[in-house]
Amino acid sequence: MLTELVNARQAELRVQETQIAHRMAWSQIVRVERLERALRIARGRLQLLPTLFPKAN
Repeated sequence: MLTELVNARQAELRVQETQIAHRMAWSQIVRVERLERALRIARGRLQLLPTLFPKAN
């Protein structure tokens, strides 16, 4: 009986470990997507700058 309880608890811990790993991976994916989006926006704004501020020459 005790062995079965220990085995069941170990299985639960393995499942929780997997869930935590998946959450951490998802968090990294979301962070990268946010940074990529910010980079695209910044590049778009930089492309607009020359048209907003023409050179004096």
